[in-house]
Order: sequence, then structure tokens, then C-alpha cells
Amino acid sequence: MEKGNESVHELVAKLVQGTTYEMLDAAEAIAAHGSAGVVSVAPLLRAKDRETRWRAAVALERIGAPAVDALVMGARDSDYLVRVPAIWALEHVGDDRAVGALVENLIGKNECCRWMAGAALTAIGGAEGRGQVDAAFANDPAGRGIVEELIEGS
Repeated sequence: MEKGNESVHELVAKLVQGTTYEMLDAAEAIAAHGSAGVVSVAPLLRAKDRETRWRAAVALERIGAPAVDALVMGARDSDYLVRVPAIWALEHVGDDRAVGALVENLIGKNECCRWMAGAALTAIGGAEGRGQVDAAFANDPAGRGIVEELIEGS
């Protein structure tokens, strides 16, 4: 089958099972399917396999704005292993609809989610988001340092 004529189902299979390059190509191709891609990929954020969760996050990030609601749900999941890649993707999509879920993670108990949310809010939360990040890490210079490293690496 020619590239570009593959179904979302075929692309999701490549996303999950392909090499890194095949996964990236599949993520880009899935993005062209918009909401249909979201419906097919979003459930993978809850996969048991770490690699699959991150591959799903990459695809949803490539889809962009149509994936924000699914990513916000992922960022609010009870399992931090689901939240981390969802937060990463939300930062890269850059949509301010994510701010509420990011603030919830910023003030939550899981350090990794707090750090990731801090970096994301710094990027997309405007002055208010940056202020919340500053307040959240006012007494945690080590955590603030990690957020700064995440910002530099993003």
C-alpha cells in the first residue's frame, strides 16, 4: 500500500510496533486524520507499556489542537505514568485549554508531574502560569532547577 493511503488502523500499528523512524512517520500521517486519529490513539496513553504511552503522546502532539481534550484527560488520569507523557504533549501543543490540568499537576503530589507541569506552564501559561510556577517552587530550589532544565530541553 502506498504511503498516504494507509488507514488510521494501519498507521496506529506502525506507531506502536514500528522502528523509531516508522513511528515518527506514522505519527505525522495520523496527524493528517485529525479527530479520527485522536479516537484511535488516545486510548494508547493508558497502555501498560511505557514505550506505547510515549508513542501515543508523540502522535497526539503531532495532531495538535484536536487532541487537546484527550491529552487533558490524560493529564488528569489517576496514574502518573499516563499523566507524564500527556503533560509533555500538552506543552508542545501549546494550547491554553491545558492550563487547568497543568495547574492541578503543579500542585499535586507526584514530583515528576509537578516538574513537567512547571515547564509546561512556563511555556504556555502566560504571566499567571509563570507566577504559579514561581510560587509552587519558591521553597524548592532543587525542584525549580529541574523545571529550568526541562525548559531548556524542551
